[in-house]
Amino acid sequence: MSWYPGAERMELQPESDAQPAIVPTQFILHSIAAEWSPRRIYEYWRDSTNLESHFGLGYDGAIAQFIGTQTRADANAAANRRSDGTGAVSIETESNNQHTDPWTDQQIEQLVALGVWLHREHGIPLRICRSADDPGYGYHGLFRSWSTSGTACPGDARIEQFRTVVFPSIVAHANGAPDPTTPTPPPPPEPAGPARYRVTIGGQEYGYGAHGPQVRQVGEALVTAGYGQHYTVGPNEDWTDADTENYAAWQQSLGYSGGDADGIPGEQSLRRLLGGALPGEQTLIDLDQVIAAARRDPGLDQGATTYPDAVRPVEAALAAEGLLDAQWAGDGSFGTRTVAAYAAWQRSLGYRGTAADGIPGRASLDQLGARHGFTVR
Repeated sequence: MSWYPGAERMELQPESDAQPAIVPTQFILHSIAAEWSPRRIYEYWRDSTNLESHFGLGYDGAIAQFIGTQTRADANAAANRRSDGTGAVSIETESNNQHTDPWTDQQIEQLVALGVWLHREHGIPLRICRSADDPGYGYHGLFRSWSTSGTACPGDARIEQFRTVVFPSIVAHANGAPDPTTPTPPPPPEPAGPARYRVTIGGQEYGYGAHGPQVRQVGEALVTAGYGQHYTVGPNEDWTDADTENYAAWQQSLGYSGGDADGIPGEQSLRRLLGGALPGEQTLIDLDQVIAAARRDPGLDQGATTYPDAVRPVEAALAAEGLLDAQWAGDGSFGTRTVAAYAAWQRSLGYRGTAADGIPGRASLDQLGARHGFTVR
């Protein structure tokens, strides 16, 4: 498989190894209809869906590659892989929610550079595709069969740029004009205010304007974790700028930055905040796995885990009880701090001596689960 040297490699698995090979004959450009950096796009493909593109491109020209260009990606419907083994290389580009904005200068430079590389690496011919199967360059809405139900992607402004700027520049540079260079991203602009868009995770909406009990659950979890400083009267069932600002602080505590810490949840950060389970999901915990983790994890290297999916809901519950510092809740390791916190939980139930050694038993874990929304099996 081929990896573009101008992109940061963020390889998706198992797609990268499991999906069939293609002979690339087309390059198809998309807008993702979200103000997402390449890192955020990668997390979306990884955590939320089995559909993906080969590349992601941010407003500032940052570009990442998720799958080798000789492996199928699933963003182009009938163009993904044809019966003769040929297929399309695809790129998702950051845009506003309605994909009505034009590409930035930095995005155009990167699209041209990548288009030239694909011509040289795979021999994609320098023409706009004349049919859905014709080798060449195109955009998602060019042919109906490239999507499952037709699409306006990447939007009228970008389609005009593709025809008048991007594709002519690819041809010019591929035919001898100086190679386009990767732009040096400018410093990120000062934010104009909290992010104001919504995402859907697990069938529930989050972000500015979202409404429902899932919003209150997130707000209460933020307060419990120590990230409720922007609330004055909340949290409640309406997502406001205060929720966004508090969630951004939570994302930053996990090491996210830039557009990945804009205060709008991604699935990974949301699961960590809520202890592994999304609103509406039934959380089942295997008692034997939790016990094994409590016995083994304290002796492992810092951060190592045995059964992290079983441990995270227990950590979140202990944090909600005020027995475990929020920074240790969600890492999935039943280490010494979690053992000490669980021992405190056992003592709160009246256990003493070896019955309060921090190793869960069914009765104490059942009681913890009954208070915090998980079931022990």
